Amino acid sequence: QPGSGGRSSLNAAHSRAEALPRAGARRGEMGLGLSTESDEAEAMREVIGNEYGFRVHHVEPNSPGQQAGLQSILDYIVVANGSRLDKDDGTFVRMIQECKDGELRICVFNTHTLRTRETTLRPNDTWGGNGLLGVTIRFDLAQPVDKHTLRVLDVYQASPASSAGFDAYNDYILCVGDRLFDGPDEFGEIVQYNCNRPVRLFVYSARSEEVRELTITPDRSWGGDGCLGCGVGAGYLHSLPRRREVQRSPSNPTPVAASGVDLGVELSEAAAPAAAAPAAAAPEELSGPQLAEAPADEAPQLDEEGAAKQQHEDA
Repeated sequence: QPGSGGRSSLNAAHSRAEALPRAGARRGEMGLGLSTESDEAEAMREVIGNEYGFRVHHVEPNSPGQQAGLQSILDYIVVANGSRLDKDDGTFVRMIQECKDGELRICVFNTHTLRTRETTLRPNDTWGGNGLLGVTIRFDLAQPVDKHTLRVLDVYQASPASSAGFDAYNDYILCVGDRLFDGPDEFGEIVQYNCNRPVRLFVYSARSEEVRELTITPDRSWGGDGCLGCGVGAGYLHSLPRRREVQRSPSNPTPVAASGVDLGVELSEAAAPAAAAPAAAAPEELSGPQLAEAPADEAPQLDEEGAAKQQHEDA
């Protein structure tokens, strides 16, 4: 049960990660080496599939959430003002409302970097959009990022993928609408079922190291193979590349963001925890993508904006 015993594995992992630099300094004085990066990664892997938090989904441009550096799909808000957010009981929403025009300290876990960071948020209703934070969140189990990542390979001219602005070999599809798809097969079913409908995708760029939203309309009649007109790859060889800032500073495992950042919230209905993804035996690549047709009674249908049918409420 998440959060049982009063000290979750997330809290334990964070505590161990914070202790690593101090341990490294002590060992350095004695002439001993220490790989703080690998130890921290091992501690943080305990969080994946075991701990809950509020996954950041949509972030409005110029909102307090964007100013806070919150990243769609990959960020989970796990602690607020020292309280572990392991239950969807309305506590977080109340805290946001109570801190309107004030400050709210949060801890964010990122499933890409496997690191936590802290920032100060200032909920307000004067930033020019809806909600106090301008963010859509969902209470969810921390999901392994490789389970819902597809790398965009070749992008063919005059195809839906080209029109949508895919960047070949640099873009990674993370999410379809509100849905973290479970591997390439489920992604293919969703795309096939939504042919000739706009579909909203969340895409990570290896160039900018940011997640952006784009809309694509699958179309079998575009003039080439498949309904997207691009190749996609799954598996170890097509996983998200390590962030450049992490490569530059392996001795600083838990970077803390600058304080004085703002946020505002819209809640989406919590989803049932997904089953663990089976380990991939070998890298898998799909060309085209030529994906099997999905039965109409099984594939999820997305609305006109590409989001799965979900209820949302403003905080």
